Amino acid sequence: MKNLIVAIIVGIAVLAPLNLTNAYLRCSEFDTVVIHYGDSVENIASRYTDDKDEVRELTEAIIEINDIKNPTKLKAGKKIQVPVLAKEKRDVQVAVR
Repeated sequence: MKNLIVAIIVGIAVLAPLNLTNAYLRCSEFDTVVIHYGDSVENIASRYTDDKDEVRELTEAIIEINDIKNPTKLKAGKKIQVPVLAKEKRDVQVAVR
C-alpha cells in the first residue's frame, strides 16, 4: 500500500509539469462557443489552429478548463470556454528620417 502511494505521488510529480508547457492553460482570453450537434472538442479546437500539435494542446485545455468528463459526449446547446492565445503584434512602425 505504501509503495502504491509513493508511485502515485511520483506519477503526479512527473506529469504535473506537462501542463506548464501548454500555453492554452495559461491564457487569460477566452471565446465562448455554443456546441452544435456533431461537434467534438477536437473539431472545435481545429477551428482555431491548423497546427496538429496546437490542436492537441488546445483540445486538452478545452477539456480541462471546462471540466469535461466525457469528451466524446458533448451536449448540443452547451456553452464552453475556448482559450485564445494573444496574437503577436504584426504591425511594426518603422521610423522615417
